Amino acid sequence: MKPVARTLHRRLAPWLLLPLVVAALTGLTYRIGRTWFGFSRDTGDAVLAVHTGAWMGDFGEHLQIALNGLGLLALALGGAVLLRTGRARGGARGGHRVAAWVLLAPLLVTATTGLGYHFGNAWFDLAPGTLKLLLNLHQGSWLGPTWRPFYVILVGVGLLFLLGSGAAMLRKKTAPVAKT
Repeated sequence: MKPVARTLHRRLAPWLLLPLVVAALTGLTYRIGRTWFGFSRDTGDAVLAVHTGAWMGDFGEHLQIALNGLGLLALALGGAVLLRTGRARGGARGGHRVAAWVLLAPLLVTATTGLGYHFGNAWFDLAPGTLKLLLNLHQGSWLGPTWRPFYVILVGVGLLFLLGSGAAMLRKKTAPVAKT
């Protein structure tokens, strides 16, 4: 199972790099901007339109959320299989592994609740209370107004770190070997 998980993780990650970077940056921008910098509702809505893909219309929004959410779940679950064995090493791989341990649960919660909120609202007519619960879990509102931005920072910056360290490992693995 480990070789399959590693192959899936390595092949899927490059395709998800840019969309997940955009999702992390816009999620951070929305929450930090609204909480600490007084972004207006209109500005927040514009940032959320990029975060969700709403600027591309209904089909584009559904597609972006499905690809980002399911892709993040696949990376996280594949990474969880890889975490079961081996040990942390130095460099990008060691940092990636430690961050993956810390972020596994928050990333799984973020991906599943983002998917559940969007598709529960768009297709499955979930009750408003259920939708509110999913959104509260997605954005860390359960921690209260003081700690919610710090949860978003943990998840957003953590995801950016995982994407950056993963890209560094992939680049190192695919870099041509210099002949001496």
